[in-house]
Amino acid sequence: MTPEQREQYGRDWFQYTMTTPAPPSDSPYRQAGIANFVFGEMWSRPGLDMRTRRWITLACVGAADTVVPITAHVYAAMKSGDISYDEMMEFVVHFAVYSGWPKASIMEQVIRDQWARIEGEGGVVSLTKPAVPGE
Repeated sequence: MTPEQREQYGRDWFQYTMTTPAPPSDSPYRQAGIANFVFGEMWSRPGLDMRTRRWITLACVGAADTVVPITAHVYAAMKSGDISYDEMMEFVVHFAVYSGWPKASIMEQVIRDQWARIEGEGGVVSLTKPAVPGE
């Protein structure tokens, strides 16, 4: 891939994964880090399905207490239809046992807020998995 194709592939994977357009590539963090590596390399890898990657990511961002990524990944997991609201609420109970009740309370509130947002937007979406350029 050319550098331009690689960046676009990562941006396409961002939109597919997060269900929102990729942020502008106006810094090395967003261009090389987020678009090219996180989404262009990690989320697009074979070996784990999207649902498994989502669960791993939710546990990690929740355990790290990172509010912006928690919000973004909770939203994307439910907006995509990969994880249901009921599954997320069960996740909170299990998460609380291993990461603590205070962190779980944050996760639960984010889930409730993002589910209300998704319902207000008309529900889940179905996006097409990006193709590798040239294939």
